[in-house]
Amino acid sequence: MSRVDLLLKLTVDRDRRTNTGEVEQHSVKHAFSVFSENLRKMLLMNLVYAFIFALPFMFCVFIWPMLAKNYFFGSGNYNFIGQVGIGYPGVVNTMAEGYKILFNHYFHLYIPVLSASIVPMIFGLSGVFHCMRGYMWGENVRPIKSFFRGIKRLWKPFLVVALCFGAFMCGVLYGGYWHISLLKAGAATGGSWVLFIFLILLTWVAVAILYFLLPMFACYRFPLKDALKNSVLLFLILFPGALFASAFTIGIFMLSAAGTIFNFLVGILMLGLGFTFLAGLWTSSAQKAFGNYILPQFESGNFGARKQEARRGVNPYKEAKKKKNEQAKTAIGQATMARAEDAALYREEPASNDKKKKNNTKHVSYKRKK
Repeated sequence: MSRVDLLLKLTVDRDRRTNTGEVEQHSVKHAFSVFSENLRKMLLMNLVYAFIFALPFMFCVFIWPMLAKNYFFGSGNYNFIGQVGIGYPGVVNTMAEGYKILFNHYFHLYIPVLSASIVPMIFGLSGVFHCMRGYMWGENVRPIKSFFRGIKRLWKPFLVVALCFGAFMCGVLYGGYWHISLLKAGAATGGSWVLFIFLILLTWVAVAILYFLLPMFACYRFPLKDALKNSVLLFLILFPGALFASAFTIGIFMLSAAGTIFNFLVGILMLGLGFTFLAGLWTSSAQKAFGNYILPQFESGNFGARKQEARRGVNPYKEAKKKKNEQAKTAIGQATMARAEDAALYREEPASNDKKKKNNTKHVSYKRKK
């Protein structure tokens, strides 16, 4: 399937912006300029979100694994001294036994709780993405009021995604920790390695689809199935950038496994500004994709070209013609033209081959008789 065919399968609609000004399309530059202008508001919003919705998730990621290792390997209940095999009288505790007990704790308690903590974390992002789309569009955003207004408006699709992604991550975590437990015990096989790599790739793709899906909920009024379809199509069209952004996001949380110092540092950063920072980057980058692929097709297929604002020394009609000729050579230009032609044919009434017959009506004279 060609790129033009993928673009024509996109569902297009008007976005929710209330301001009439143009939005800067350079995603990273625009995002950092918005952060510098609204830093205090974003700090406040991030703290409200983190303490209400993300605190269980942060505890499970940054604190629980460290406490579990210290309990099973550093307490007086066990004497794990490597492969020597000397423990308390009557007990032989090796590292293999220690990891067996640790992963048994993970399977029975840690993974279910971590999977459950993902649900409120993603659900609360409804308010964060609602505020971030307003910041990126230059709207007047009140960090507390707009945050809870976004939850009120977007809670349904975000709740569905949170439940589905939480269940998905539960399965991924069980499979991943099962392979790591075999690896620590020296019993990893080729099949476990294949499963582990497959789960990593699958999670990477799922987060890359969320990279478009969550901002799309805030920017458009698509039904859930249309938003999911558009997110998958945009991922297939722009998969290098989406995979890079998702890898960057996953890598920030994976730094918690690098050591105690990184663990506390990343946790403090996420508590202060991390979630808002990532949501802002996702929103700005996704809006760039929406502006390049959804907006032109919506304008051409439904309402024609957008009115050009006259500027001194610039002919708006020549500028629009030049831009149209440049886009005609690209895939989005071809898709836009095809959608415009389909819309024009749809609006035209089918011509009738039969000539219209004249209605023979009786002439009536309204002159007063003498």
